[in-house]
Amino acid sequence: MPSILITGVSTGIGRACAERFALAGWTVVGTVRDIAAAETSAQGGVALVQLDLSDPESPARCAASVIQNYGCPDVVLNNAGLLQFGPVEEMGIDEMEHLFRVNVFGQIALTAAFLPAMREHGSGTIANVTSLGGRTVFPFFAGYNATKWALEGFSEGLWHELKPFGIRVKAIEPGYVDTAIWGKVLPDDDEAITGSEPYLPFLRAMRVFEASITDRTSPEDCAEEIWRAVIDPSDRLRYPVAAYARPIIAARRWLGDQASMRFFHKRWFAGGGK
Repeated sequence: MPSILITGVSTGIGRACAERFALAGWTVVGTVRDIAAAETSAQGGVALVQLDLSDPESPARCAASVIQNYGCPDVVLNNAGLLQFGPVEEMGIDEMEHLFRVNVFGQIALTAAFLPAMREHGSGTIANVTSLGGRTVFPFFAGYNATKWALEGFSEGLWHELKPFGIRVKAIEPGYVDTAIWGKVLPDDDEAITGSEPYLPFLRAMRVFEASITDRTSPEDCAEEIWRAVIDPSDRLRYPVAAYARPIIAARRWLGDQASMRFFHKRWFAGGGK
């Protein structure tokens, strides 16, 4: 039976994907940062391994453990990541570096660790969960979006490099998915928004906009779309999935970058200052 490694299976999209692939009879190995804490909520049919993407040594250890205990997976689904909200001016270089360590460098290191075995087999799939924010940029998500743009570029470059070896590369671009990660970075009300005074009206306007997006795709429905992307035998690279991803990407392509930026800026910052 086919096998897959999925990073970040504790909650959200990663957990839903683990359940979907296990249901289809795949051998599923899922990563978590804390094995002891995750075992009580682990789903049947999913083996757990430890991975901390913020630790530069962890991806190589994780890959070695997976290959030794389960063999090289047919698919590596890089799903785990961090979300960030706030002005770039107030992020600080340490926070930005941590964001890139988890969302980019850790993903690259984990992928690279599996490539020799995949090349030897002459097959495999690397599926990177980027984001709608890897094709457009949302205000106050600039650091997060920058990491996703980086992962998009990495995926496209890898597509060229691995195609001669029979290894497929897929960039999966979710739009709005109803997961707990949003609540971790976006307060429930304007009074909870913090930041320097010049940015506050715009931060609050963006929070109102984000809160107005109530038609979000469930993690389970998103996992179904990711399932279809992963098993697609074609050499297609990009897969917009979940709510609003396809129309927003299509609008940017149709309007062009600058016109699209102006259009969405008015929508995002409506009532948020001049």
